[in-house]
Amino acid sequence: MRYRTPLIVLIFWLVYAFAFAGYYDDVIDLTGEALRLALTNLISTNTNTNYNGAKLQMFGYFDNVNGYVRCVYTGQDFAVPQGGMPNQNILNTEHTYAQSWFSPPSSNIKKADLHHLFPTNAQVNSSRGNLPFDWVANYSNATTYTSYNGYHSYRGMNAQNRLVFEPAVQHKGNVARSLLYFNIRYGDPLLQQNVDMIPTFLQWHILDPVDNAELQRNQNIYNYQNNRNPFIDHPEFVARIWGNVSADDPSLIPSPLMINAIYPNPFNDVATILIRMPVKQAASLDIYNLKGQKMHSLHNGVLSDGDHSIVFDARNNQGISLPSGVYLLLLSTSDQIVIKKVVLIR
Repeated sequence: MRYRTPLIVLIFWLVYAFAFAGYYDDVIDLTGEALRLALTNLISTNTNTNYNGAKLQMFGYFDNVNGYVRCVYTGQDFAVPQGGMPNQNILNTEHTYAQSWFSPPSSNIKKADLHHLFPTNAQVNSSRGNLPFDWVANYSNATTYTSYNGYHSYRGMNAQNRLVFEPAVQHKGNVARSLLYFNIRYGDPLLQQNVDMIPTFLQWHILDPVDNAELQRNQNIYNYQNNRNPFIDHPEFVARIWGNVSADDPSLIPSPLMINAIYPNPFNDVATILIRMPVKQAASLDIYNLKGQKMHSLHNGVLSDGDHSIVFDARNNQGISLPSGVYLLLLSTSDQIVIKKVVLIR
């Protein structure tokens, strides 16, 4: 059986594409420093300084799903009436680019810029403080913020023994794209407390790709403050400016190499993975933990073109049951890589 892209997905992409038709016409063919400068000019149209108004948009509308707002670090859902505000002592606002990092020009605009504002558990927000973002080197020695929906964030030492904050995998790409935007929009640096965050952000940008919720949020922010995050609309712009990454444009046509589905997800015993091969070729399907360690090789060999079903029994290559957590499925061929997340709950 061949799987087709649902009509509703095509409609979403069409509506979204028309929503900003022409916005990138003057920059679409640029690369390197020319693209960086052109994007700065393009997106420097937000002038909103109403921080309270921005927070109301975030809590009451943009991040409010049926009366609930989710903390981006813990996955905890908080009841917030649509159009309302939460108790700020419980759920408050994370400035992903910490306010103490702001350079003096436009500080009020930066503070109210929704592209880097996200709802967070107040205690976890305080714990992150103004720490730079990076991979935590040893999770066993870190403070773990784990709550709901498979989210795990960490506060600990990176490989250079500097104190950093690592967001949950579900939010890593959002952090990366919001701060790459901030750097382009305002020119403020991504080297903080002797931690160069850019190499990590290039990894997180690929690890946690843009999803429909992020696309819709970008559109909502554009409607409110009159500028867009270009790295959400055009993920390939990251590679054109900083290099060493590759990302496909959002497209109405799905990638020919696909992980179509993982079900159930989350799972506690066995998950079935549906993949699609565009042509007959060698491919591998591997399971990695969030430290980047390969836990299991589900397939390594030639697959015919078409759809395939592969079972993951929640064990490693030695047949030992894996612990609960978020794992990454990496489907790769000689010229393409597809990554999806799967959540194991024991």
